[in-house]
Amino acid sequence: MPKVVFLDQGVRGELPEGTTPLEAARILGARMSSICGGAGTCSTCRVACVVNPENLSPIDPLEEAYDMGPGVRLGCQARILGDVGLRIVRIERAVLD
Repeated sequence: MPKVVFLDQGVRGELPEGTTPLEAARILGARMSSICGGAGTCSTCRVACVVNPENLSPIDPLEEAYDMGPGVRLGCQARILGDVGLRIVRIERAVLD
């Protein structure tokens, strides 16, 4: 089973191959937003794979549509295929004047 570490939160564990980072966060107790509940429609579950990014599934067209920047994936769409080190990507809040 792949080892998953949320580097920014000090949370780690072993999970079955094919688990999404969002599922991993819920199982391991890491804090990750997901307004849509994992349907891939809100992009709030952004994650960067900073250790072994090749151990995530190929990028999905839905993820490409959000244009989140290099190395950033949707936690509900990517699948963990091997050992990874992840970092939650926070979305800045809009400030209305």
